[in-house]
Amino acid sequence: MTLRAWSAGVVGRAVHVSDLIDLATIESDDPHALLTAIYEWKYQHASTAAKATAGAGSAAILATVLPILQTQPIENTNWPWLVIAWVAAGVLVLAGGVLFGIARRLHAEFVAAQALLSELVEVRTFIRRYRAEGQS
Repeated sequence: MTLRAWSAGVVGRAVHVSDLIDLATIESDDPHALLTAIYEWKYQHASTAAKATAGAGSAAILATVLPILQTQPIENTNWPWLVIAWVAAGVLVLAGGVLFGIARRLHAEFVAAQALLSELVEVRTFIRRYRAEGQS
C-alpha cells in the first residue's frame, strides 16, 4: 500500500476537477461554502486520527516508563517485551506525525480547489449549456 493510498483512506477520496465542476453548476448561492464544508470534514478527520495515533503512542510510552521508575528496573523488568512496546509506541507516534503532515497539506489543496472553483463559477452558464447539448 502506497502512502498516497493510505492517506486517501484517512482523509477520504480526493476532490477531483469533475467534483468542482459539479459544485460550480449546482443551484446553490454559495458553492464555496459547500467546498469549505468538505475540507473542514477532511481536516477534522485527519487531525483527529493524528491526535489519536500520537496519543496512543505517547500513552504506551508513559505506561511503560512510569512503572520502571517506581520499581527496581534490573530485577523486575522483562526487557524484550519492554523494547517491543517502545518500538510499537515509537511507530504510533511517527504515524501520528505523518498524519499531522497530511492534515497540513490539506490546506494547500483547499486553497487550490477554492481558486479553481472561483474560475468555474464564472463560466457556469457555459458549462451548463455544454452539458445540456451533450445530453441531447
